[in-house]
Amino acid sequence: MRNIEWEQSLYEHQHAMIKRLDAFRKAAKKVTYSKDDIMIIEHSFQLLVASMLDLARYVLQHHYKTEISSRKEVLHALITNKDVTYEQAEQMRSLILLRDKILNDYLEEHFADLDEAMKLRRYSLVEVLTKEWVARLSNQEV
Repeated sequence: MRNIEWEQSLYEHQHAMIKRLDAFRKAAKKVTYSKDDIMIIEHSFQLLVASMLDLARYVLQHHYKTEISSRKEVLHALITNKDVTYEQAEQMRSLILLRDKILNDYLEEHFADLDEAMKLRRYSLVEVLTKEWVARLSNQEV
């Protein structure tokens, strides 16, 4: 059964993370980031990508009746169900790899990679997919 409140909360959370990343992206030309700023950006990015994967699992479960046991399996399941285009899948793969790099190699500095992703505003894909997936779930109920 769908949880509309959760979907709305997740969308609001994603929107807040995107606004935060946009603010940092726009200020990048004028500001030198402190270590704390970098940690905020990295954490916001990690949360945003994690929320995209969690929503994708939710869609796979409710729309395709597919159980996914971990976030690592999500992209493959989306591709298998032809739920994302080739370009979207490649963008997702890029976001996931960057998130994993930041998450697992937390002693290393990957800010140059993240800065590049921010300049290209790659993370905006999350909001696009969220809208598509929630619409798909809403149309299914009709």
